[in-house]
Amino acid sequence: MNKTEPAVKARIGIFLFITLLAMQPKAFAGGLSAGIFNSYKGFGISIDYAATQDIYNSYNLYADVYGMYNGKSRNAGIKLAYLHYNKLATIDAKYARYDLYLGPGASTGYVLDHGADKRGIMLTANLGLAFRACFKMNLDLEAGMCAELGFISGESEGKTRIKMYQNGLMQALIPTLKIMYNF
Repeated sequence: MNKTEPAVKARIGIFLFITLLAMQPKAFAGGLSAGIFNSYKGFGISIDYAATQDIYNSYNLYADVYGMYNGKSRNAGIKLAYLHYNKLATIDAKYARYDLYLGPGASTGYVLDHGADKRGIMLTANLGLAFRACFKMNLDLEAGMCAELGFISGESEGKTRIKMYQNGLMQALIPTLKIMYNF
């Protein structure tokens, strides 16, 4: 593999991320927040915006670190995930508001799947659940989980094969933590 190949893929991912944001005209009309995405799954950046009081959209661009902890891979993959969250419940407290969200989405990336020797391009449909604490000081904390059901392309015996993306369901209960700043 060429040493510049991961850098090119990262630039393509960032370009897609910015393009998807630009296609959303309501992004800056609602509440916009940006921050960091952290999980055992990976780490990266996140941009959320509130389309209405009860709906927000979340974009996460992150390094998929599957295979790095056990030494199977030396490099991270890249993943772009989108979720369209709908509010289920709200609790108002003195210093914060606590919201529970559920919503569908999609993700794509160049990642390593369970049982695979090489990375492949994956495309999935997602279902996410998030608990968000909205503080009165422009800081939000969010804990969430996301199941992904879809496919990944991979090379086997010199041929390109498409199979079910196993990590999407195997990592569904691994929590994510986002720290967001509201603009």
